[in-house]
Amino acid sequence: MLKLRPEDPRAVLPFAKWLLGLSGFRQESEQLGRKILFNLFIYVAVLLVPKVCFPYPDVEALIRGLSELIFFTNIYVGLFCFILQHRHYRELLNAIDTFVKEVYPSSHQPESPAEQILIKLNRKINTISVIYCCYLAVAAFMYWLTPCMITTRSIYRAGSIAGNASIRQIEFFPNLEETFYWLDNRDSVFGYAVFSVVAFIVFVFAVYNHVTKILTILSTIKYCSTLLQLVNLGIDGLNHATSEVIDRELKRIIQMHQLAISCVTLLNRTLSFVMALQLAMCILTWCFTSLYILIVGLDVTAMMGLLIMINMTPEMFGYCFFGTELTTIGTMVSRQSYEF
Repeated sequence: MLKLRPEDPRAVLPFAKWLLGLSGFRQESEQLGRKILFNLFIYVAVLLVPKVCFPYPDVEALIRGLSELIFFTNIYVGLFCFILQHRHYRELLNAIDTFVKEVYPSSHQPESPAEQILIKLNRKINTISVIYCCYLAVAAFMYWLTPCMITTRSIYRAGSIAGNASIRQIEFFPNLEETFYWLDNRDSVFGYAVFSVVAFIVFVFAVYNHVTKILTILSTIKYCSTLLQLVNLGIDGLNHATSEVIDRELKRIIQMHQLAISCVTLLNRTLSFVMALQLAMCILTWCFTSLYILIVGLDVTAMMGLLIMINMTPEMFGYCFFGTELTTIGTMVSRQSYEF
């Protein structure tokens, strides 16, 4: 699936379906697989319980730990909220498929402008999705690797100065700010190494959750906007239709418009909880990171917090941007209908 060119340029959201399929979602099945439960276990056992129930060494660590908890809650719980609406999303995909069948003729005819728009959209979504997956995987790996490299350098320098590494001379930079149950991951090389492996697993699932959530939501919103755009294109074409075919074309456009409205309604039902959570978590992350910078200043930990904000803010902007585009095109359809 990780190819810049889609295998079938006419397929509806194949990349998003493939990502959701890894969590047990199937468009043709009413049941949801149990794979998502292990994802939930990682969030509760590795993130929520240690960050909430175990102590922090100081206030700065507490602020960073809560900031990370908010960030990962947005990623993990955001995907859970989306998956819980799988029935609405399945109905949405079925409605989109029905709309697309109206656009693509069964016979081998030259591609119409509507077909060209859909094929171009599918190729663009696939290309951007693959590039974003690669970018996020590299960014998350660097976020995990940087503290490990700095800590390894501190261990090496302590060993070079003292002949053998003294724990008191080593400065540990955690991948995640938390006390992991009863493991000494703050002052022990062995504990730090074990916790780094655990943190790596957390980041792997976080990358998958984030990619699945953002690419599925944004591509679906864009698809609904394009469906309304095709309705607008069809209304504009009625002005040039002959009297022999205008009745048939008008009925077809009305049917497409009803399907497009149904898609937007189902989209609203699917994303209402996810959008509310995203807005709340984005605001809280900004507040905690800004508070940390005001108290401690700009250090390595603050830069990691800024990296979290840099990843969350464009995501929130993307939802707002594509949502506004959807509203604008819907208004254009209304205006075009009255003008016709």
